[in-house]
Amino acid sequence: MVHMSDNSIMTIGRPTEFDRQEALEKAMDLFWRNGYEATGLTDLTTEMGIGRQSLYNAFGDKHSLFVEAMKHYASQNSQPLIDMLRAPGSGVENIRQTLEAVVSFMTKGECRGCLLTNSIVELAPHDEEVAEIVRSALNRLEKEFKDAVDRAVESGEISADTDTRAMARFLNNTLHGMVVMGKASASKAALKDVVKIALSKME
Repeated sequence: MVHMSDNSIMTIGRPTEFDRQEALEKAMDLFWRNGYEATGLTDLTTEMGIGRQSLYNAFGDKHSLFVEAMKHYASQNSQPLIDMLRAPGSGVENIRQTLEAVVSFMTKGECRGCLLTNSIVELAPHDEEVAEIVRSALNRLEKEFKDAVDRAVESGEISADTDTRAMARFLNNTLHGMVVMGKASASKAALKDVVKIALSKME
């Protein structure tokens, strides 16, 4: 900074300041709506309200921004489901509420699916960094399903000979399959049928 006078300051070479977290949220939302390939740098700078150089300085290139947006999405959007699965009380009831929450989410307003699930199809097969983020998120949710199933076994809600790991994987796969169905405009009734059959596997 160069002090021009007691009351004025000239800033040289300093980028326009912006709220980084807010810009990341906007980028995440745009990637979620359009996908990675269909989102250009101009789209991003317009949506985020920043210049291209500010984007590079703060986030790196488009791929680096996408990776950070994916991590932010995984952290932000998985937690409500995890909280439901961890809630006190019946493990089976917690699983039911979690699956029904997905039904409500997928049938309310514009359905964009899940950024992680969308990215599995678009990028994970040939982008190891994205694939690792997806794997980590899937593994985290699988663990929470397993913990809920384990509690249901311990409380006598379901059979003691239940393969809790396999059941957790089935439920995790069911949840993400429902997301894909919802993005394809499946009806609420169709998604509820999936929940009903999934829960029947635990009886």
